[in-house]
Parts: sequence; structure tokens; C-alpha cells
Amino acid sequence: MSRWSPRRRRAVAALVTVVAVAAGVVTIAWVRRTASPWPARAGAPYEIPLGPDGCPVIEERHQFVDVPGPLVPPGATEVLLCTAPTALHIQRPGVVDPPRQRVLLAGAADFAALLNRLPDRNDAWRQWQRRHSGWWPDAAPAPMGEACLLIGYSHEHSFLLRYPDRPPVPLIYTCGGLTSGTRTRMDHHKPHLVDEFLSRFQQQ
Repeated sequence: MSRWSPRRRRAVAALVTVVAVAAGVVTIAWVRRTASPWPARAGAPYEIPLGPDGCPVIEERHQFVDVPGPLVPPGATEVLLCTAPTALHIQRPGVVDPPRQRVLLAGAADFAALLNRLPDRNDAWRQWQRRHSGWWPDAAPAPMGEACLLIGYSHEHSFLLRYPDRPPVPLIYTCGGLTSGTRTRMDHHKPHLVDEFLSRFQQQ
């Protein structure tokens, strides 16, 4: 076997170096694309007041808020779903509006656990990225949960979790997420929480 000449060895070494550098650049770019794009802590916490009927009051939109941790405390004994008509609601003859309040008693603690399994916006984005990106991960869009889609609904929903040994916890919907005023979790995947609640409510 003939030995490589010094010139060929230098060429091979240069090629190996180029490949290694390119692989390093691609790896760094991949890690950056798949890393959490938004800070885990955002916004200033705010209180969600309750109305005279005991339902959360959905006021003007607040700044996006989040901190790591569970969305709600475990051990809820009741979950209240509140449904209120919006300005887009039109009362149609023969069509009965949904009840303003429905209470889930059986499995309330399980529903609270379901709430705590909702992803934060970074996890929700990574889930979308893994399912929908091609061979190269998509770049993150504008901060998730901060830009509202121009979609109008006839009713808006909120939740109130009741506990035997602590104050109730209100939850309201924001731009694609559900917030306690301290933490926000994404409700993007079907069945959505309202549908899941109604399914469990009908079975209790």
C-alpha cells in the first residue's frame, strides 16, 4: 500500500476540519432552534376578581404572566364552569342558551390534575415544532399567548376551582391560554378543557 504524500494528508486534514466545523455550526443552530424561545418568568401577577354570581370576572386583557409551577393546587372538590354571552351573541328563536353555571363534583380532583398537565408556552411550542416541522425545526413565532387571533365567540368561559381548606382559584382564558393571574398554560389540543369538562359533567 502506497503511503499518502504530505500534500494529500494536508488536504484530508483540511477536509476533516471543514466537516467538523460545519457539523458544529449545524449542531449549535439546531440546539438554538429547539431551545425554549421565551423566558419561563413573564409579566406581573394580578388578581382575578369574582362577580356577585361567584364566577370569575373577565376584564380587559392583561399582560401575559407566567412562572414555573403547577397551574392550580391539587385536591379540588368542585370545579365550576361559567359561561357568559359576549357582545357577538345573538339570541335565536327556539335555541336555548347554555347554563350560566355548571358544577363538576365527581372527579374534580382529577380535573385539577388535568389542568396541571397543560403545557406552558415553551413546551407547547416544542410539541408543535416536533409534530409539524420538516427536517429542520421551524423558528419560533411571535411570543405565544401574547398575540390574540381575530376570532369572535358568542360565549366566553371561565373556571373556578373550590377547595375545602383554601380560597377558590379562578381561571380565565386569554390569547390561547388559561391563566390564574400568576401562571398561564396552553389549551391548544383537542379535546379542549371546556369539552373535557362537559364530557365529565354529563357522566357524573
